[in-house]
Amino acid sequence: MIKVSQAYKKAVYAPIRTVKGRVTFDISDTTIEDDTITTTTTPESVVSDKKQLTDKIRENTYKLATWEPDRFKLDGSFSFADKVIKNNKSVGWVSDNLCDQLGEFSPNEVLTFEFGFEHSSMGITITFDDEYAIDFTVVAYKDNTIVDSVDVIDNKDIQVVVTGQFYLYNKIEVIIKKWSKPHRRARVAEVDFGVVRVYDDNGLIKMSLIEEMDLISSTIPSAEFKFTIYNKNREFNILNPKGFYKFLQERQQVIPELGVMLNDNSVEYARLGKFYLMDWISDEGSLTATFTARNVIDIMSSYNYENLSPKSNYSLYQMAIDILNICRVTNYEIDPVLKNIITNGLIKKTNCRNVLQMIAIAGMCNVYVSRDDKLIIKQSPLVLGDAVDTIDMVNMYKEPKIELDKIVKSVSVSYYDGLETSLVYTEQNIDVKEGDNLKVDNNTLINTLSQATNVAKWALKQKSYRAKYTANWRGNPAHELDDIVIIEDAYNQNNKSVITKNELEYQGYLSGKTEARGLIT
Repeated sequence: MIKVSQAYKKAVYAPIRTVKGRVTFDISDTTIEDDTITTTTTPESVVSDKKQLTDKIRENTYKLATWEPDRFKLDGSFSFADKVIKNNKSVGWVSDNLCDQLGEFSPNEVLTFEFGFEHSSMGITITFDDEYAIDFTVVAYKDNTIVDSVDVIDNKDIQVVVTGQFYLYNKIEVIIKKWSKPHRRARVAEVDFGVVRVYDDNGLIKMSLIEEMDLISSTIPSAEFKFTIYNKNREFNILNPKGFYKFLQERQQVIPELGVMLNDNSVEYARLGKFYLMDWISDEGSLTATFTARNVIDIMSSYNYENLSPKSNYSLYQMAIDILNICRVTNYEIDPVLKNIITNGLIKKTNCRNVLQMIAIAGMCNVYVSRDDKLIIKQSPLVLGDAVDTIDMVNMYKEPKIELDKIVKSVSVSYYDGLETSLVYTEQNIDVKEGDNLKVDNNTLINTLSQATNVAKWALKQKSYRAKYTANWRGNPAHELDDIVIIEDAYNQNNKSVITKNELEYQGYLSGKTEARGLIT
């Protein structure tokens, strides 16, 4: 369960609640991810990190106290900076110089971004921090020749989309001339080389999320997020020469959030994850546009892997790192237990998503993506821990559905000394006379009888979570996959179960569907 306040926990289950939706859509050139960006700036403060200007994080972690007017309030809203810059997490760029009493910088503050090859976008989005530049200029260059220059005057927004004819540029300059408050440093959280649109309830018609995981990793599902927006200005129509359609690309970033209004009328948002655009539909003349995005697991299907030579002293942990590096996944968490499981690493040519599944089964792990876009490879516990929340009958539309999977009598696991030759180990459930036989084969990462035995025992234990609870209810956006919850029923059994599937539907109001697995008691 993601971290939320006590006020959120109370408001999300209040008899009358107000839910807000928000989607941040980054319509930027995705080829920039493959480029090398050189960032230079005018002198920066000691509490600054110019490398963070292009890390796709548009909100700083803390509001750091500094020696500027009203930047050192003792009201609990400010934090003291740590002398180790990385401990301050996201700080963005902060100028060393202060503006004068009129808010003017002399000389101007300049951020320069140079690229290895050429890019095109219909805009540059600049996100400031708390305050903003009133007057600034964005200049695009191709080999030091100006492609376009746009002046922004009398700005009053924290996030500004600067539109222009930014075609085939290899350098961008952001020149900050005047700040919104006197005697302050300039602060920029992020510069996006494209248009960042934030759709809230004024432009967002509906959105939905489906995410799931399998307790024995027989599949590695990718979460899917869909959203529909008003397209009344025809920005996304294919024939609009000034629209966004020609700038849409697969893998553009989408970040959805659902918020609950608290008692003080503020809204606390829960982030649903980070997704990457895969498909879009906008019929000519239509007033809506619909977009489909999936998480990083889906992207891993695009990368292939093959290893025909056995490795020595090679762990599943290292193999997982190697696979994620191939897919350029940098945000991950791998169970350190996998360091103790050795494999020869032999695999016929396949995609990296399939390899990830093989690692998960050989390592007895669950795989899912957390709400902060972290790919989790975590060895499954054989005993459920403490529940983080309760889904009670008061918040359900009807009594939860309870189904029982077929009982598993035995698990047969193949283990390989090469790519072709294998032996089979079978683990029997001695307490079961009639039941299914589960087969785990074609996994060439399982190489020893000992490991095959462990996998078989694990799969048999995981299959003992036969009770599948399905609750149609009001929903809680803070719930994540692998959370332990209690699902109340009419018989007051209140059994603990692990969430294996979340579905959220929002169209001005929120509804949810949760599937969880538990033991028969």
